[in-house]
Amino acid sequence: MFTPRKFADNYRELVSSIGFYPSLLSVIFLLFAVLVTTTEYTSFVMELKSLLEVLLVDSEENARTILSTLTGSIISLTVFSFSMVMVVLNSASASLSPRVLPGLITRKSHQLVLGFYLGSIIFSIVMLINIRTMDNGEIGIPSLGILFSLVFGLISLGFFVFFIHSISRAIQVDNVLNDLYKNTKNELKSIISMQKDNPIDVFPNFDDWSNISSKTEGYFKGVNSDKLCALCQQHDIKIYVVVKQGFFTVEGYPFLKCNHDLSDNEQLLEDLLNCFIFYIEEYVSDNYRFGMTQISEIAVKAMSPGINDPGTAVKAIDMLSILLIDRLSIYNVNYSLKHSDDKQPLLYFHETSFDELLHDNFTPIRNYAKSDGYVMNNVLEAFKNILFRTHQNSKAAQSLFTYLDAIIDDVNENISNQYDREQIINMLNAIARISPEMGDKLVAKFRHQ
Repeated sequence: MFTPRKFADNYRELVSSIGFYPSLLSVIFLLFAVLVTTTEYTSFVMELKSLLEVLLVDSEENARTILSTLTGSIISLTVFSFSMVMVVLNSASASLSPRVLPGLITRKSHQLVLGFYLGSIIFSIVMLINIRTMDNGEIGIPSLGILFSLVFGLISLGFFVFFIHSISRAIQVDNVLNDLYKNTKNELKSIISMQKDNPIDVFPNFDDWSNISSKTEGYFKGVNSDKLCALCQQHDIKIYVVVKQGFFTVEGYPFLKCNHDLSDNEQLLEDLLNCFIFYIEEYVSDNYRFGMTQISEIAVKAMSPGINDPGTAVKAIDMLSILLIDRLSIYNVNYSLKHSDDKQPLLYFHETSFDELLHDNFTPIRNYAKSDGYVMNNVLEAFKNILFRTHQNSKAAQSLFTYLDAIIDDVNENISNQYDREQIINMLNAIARISPEMGDKLVAKFRHQ
């Protein structure tokens, strides 16, 4: 049975394929080639060709030579470009993070260039096979189609230059980080804006709601909110998604809650569960958490002995600190107002908490860079900056100090150089100036261990 869930999974897999847009453009060029060949000898086109006579080919030998040359040349460009894509993906996986590959593969600009190459080849081949003897014994030359082939060939050369420039920039770590940061920040801003425009004063007590168990296993990545909210409105129910996006669920796990017991309504349960989407890849457009995870992994990769790029790690840490500051403006429960007549949500989501984001993104960095005084000093500076913005959020501040306590334990155990320790003490003193009570405890703990 082809369910909405299967459709969503197949749709994501289809549009994420590197061959999606090239295949689409190839079909468009093929249809255009058929249109050109069928209208080549109509009276209107013949009049048009008489105006463009200086640009048209009137020799069978020249026509075959031009089309053969164009086809062979564009095939060479295509092979080289596809090879460059494979090199970029391999390089990105080795030096950045395998998780950034879906974002690189789905770049529309690269796919459109490759699709234009394939379409130009198909168009030129169709024109080549249409150089044939006509009913009146003359050699039919699709001169207008050949002119189009020449234009497509020239455009392909321009696209080739653009492609080389773009693909070379795609693997530069600064550009990858900047794109991830920009896209993640935009996702955060969209949630902040929605919650600011539609604030909720009191959330329901989800503990009293009935559990709904998963009937499949996989990574929960999203929901068809339009269909789900329509079902909620139709049956006068509300749904709360217990798990965060990216959570791996197994069959039977209670990952949903409902304000009514639906255990006797198997069909409605099936319809509700079919609205949820499971797949492996992580796209920033699905949730800001995936962008933060990719930035964190790039920082860890930069600290590996084979790469040894602490500057990139520090830049990633600074970006994470800004994104975490933005996260402070979001409720711990997110919601959707689709199909809601009274501005009361029908669908609630468990938002990844500030504590979870701290643990998930900084723990790998802390474990991998705990003996690097430069990087750990910048981690402390990032926490100082976040702490500066948490003066109205005591819970977040407490989470920061709890995590800072773990950082101090690692630093004391792994950094013995006196100069590095003095730099860390200076940063801890700066933290103490923001929050004297907790900051002084950290300084005292660091000095006496």
